[in-house]
This record gives sequence, structure tokens and C-alpha cells, in this order.
Amino acid sequence: MELNWELCRIFYQVARCRNFSRAASMLFTSQPAVSRAMAALERELGCRLFIRNRRGVELTPEGKLFYAHVEAGCEQFRRGREEIAQAVGLQSGSVAIGASETALRVWAMSRLDRFHARYPGVTLRLYGGTSRQAMEELKSGAIDFAVAAMYGGGFRYLKETRLRSFRDVFVASRSFSFLKGRRVTLEELMRHPLICHKRGTLTFEFLEGLCKARGLELEPAMEPETSDLVLELARHGFGVGFLPEQAAEKALREGDVFVVQVAEELPSRSISLLEYEGHTLSLAARRLRDMLTEGAESEVSGGEEKKGLPGTAGSQRRDS
Repeated sequence: MELNWELCRIFYQVARCRNFSRAASMLFTSQPAVSRAMAALERELGCRLFIRNRRGVELTPEGKLFYAHVEAGCEQFRRGREEIAQAVGLQSGSVAIGASETALRVWAMSRLDRFHARYPGVTLRLYGGTSRQAMEELKSGAIDFAVAAMYGGGFRYLKETRLRSFRDVFVASRSFSFLKGRRVTLEELMRHPLICHKRGTLTFEFLEGLCKARGLELEPAMEPETSDLVLELARHGFGVGFLPEQAAEKALREGDVFVVQVAEELPSRSISLLEYEGHTLSLAARRLRDMLTEGAESEVSGGEEKKGLPGTAGSQRRDS
């Protein structure tokens, strides 16, 4: 008896995502429906395909064997669909990308606008949040690539295209005018209320690494979710804000806040496009990737991990 193609297609997504809920989201169906489909496939094949764990599911040896064949079939099907899409001029399809707030603001948004204007029939599925969240979606297979704010070294098994560099700044309102017009050390800044992104984000870890390298403890007064909230709180005089310079441009022009000149040199960070080595992208995803990498600062890199900033917990840094 021939296997049901729909069950194989669902199995392929579950195996890629390692999670029934994420696979259901990718397939635009419910998690119970995916669970029932996989139970039916296991009955049809007469073996277990998945083992559940705390994070989702893992393939059994039989599941891995079956996946190798299903993946080949799905890839053949996808390539045929791509050729048809190319023939009709990218009039349909979808691209799933992860992008952090900083990456969208500094680099990606204008290019997404251009892509949408040129290919209105292609659905853009954007996974927002922090760069850490974008990286998790990339690992799970839920997205084609991620555009994220980075610092430190490379990522094993990933290709990284560094799109452009950017700098972070300390900003304050007139309530802290005594800091204006002179160079302030990080040690002195740490004695004032500090506002930066929450713990666990790269912006926090980046600043924490700079402080630790100088024997300082980072204890912010406030840890909001976004750069906009950091800026708004700093604008109202609740403390000195730390955020990407581009996020504060308008407020700086209008004089709502000023840049606190820091005595120590702050390293720059980069907006990078990350994708898995060997992962085959659809035609639409390749076209968007080409648009996003136009004018990039450096070639694609990857491979060995490199050291991050002094005082940080490692090299694989990602975030807001």
C-alpha cells in the first residue's frame, strides 16, 4: 500500500522542527492534528518515529532512516515547485525570516520594503523578538535565515554575512546635564541609574562584558524589553540609557537627550545575516537574501568559533 503523501509532508516538518507545535505553525494546522497524523504514520509503518523530550521530540533510529528518504523526496518536490515559481516570475511563495528590533531598524526594514514592492505575491513571515529568539527559530528550522545584531566570533555550522557595523551609545536627558561636555568613565556611569535591555539579551551581555573587563558590576536600575522603551525612560530622566545609536537619532536631533561621552572606547557590533551551511533555500528566499546582502561589509564567514569580549561567557553571542 502506498504511503499517504500528506503524512510524509507532516513528518518532514516535524523532523525538521523537532517540535510538534512549531511544525503545526509551519503547516498552518493544530498541534493535535499533527500528533494524530504522526500516530497514524507510525501505525502504517509499524515502528516508532519519535521520542519525546523536554524540548520537543527526537528521531528514533528508524525515524532517521525514514527521514533520509522523505527529505530527498521533499527536496525534489521543492525544486520542481521552484522551477515553476521561476517560470511565473515569483508570483507566489513564502519566506520565513527572523529579525531583531535592532537588525530591522539598522538594516533590514528598507530592504524588506523593496522586496515586497517587487514581489507582492510572496508572503513574508517575520519572526520578531531578540536575536537570541531569531537564532532559536533558525536552529529549529522554522525560518530560512536570521538577521541579527551580533558581537564576538563566528558560529560553527553557520554562514555569517556581516552586513554593517553599528555602535551603542549612552544617552541622558537634561536631568543629567552634569555629565555633558566631558568624558565620563564607565566606573562613574555605574554610580548613576542605568537603563539597558533586560538580562539574557546580547545588549546586556555586551555591556556586562565591558564592565567585567574593568572589574565593575553591571546592576541596571531598569531593564526594558526594547530600545524604544530604553530611550523613553532616559528621555524622562529615570536614568542613563544604553542603546544602539540609530535608535536614538531622532531624539538626539531634537535635543531630548544627549550622548554621554565615555572615556573608554566602546567596540562596535555588527548586523549579520545567518544561515545554516548546506540548507537549501527556495527561490524567493534566495532572492530576498540577495537583497539583504547588497552592500554588505564583509564576505560570508563561518566555521571555527572565536573568542568574544573579555569578561563574557563565550563566543556565541546574539541578541536584541
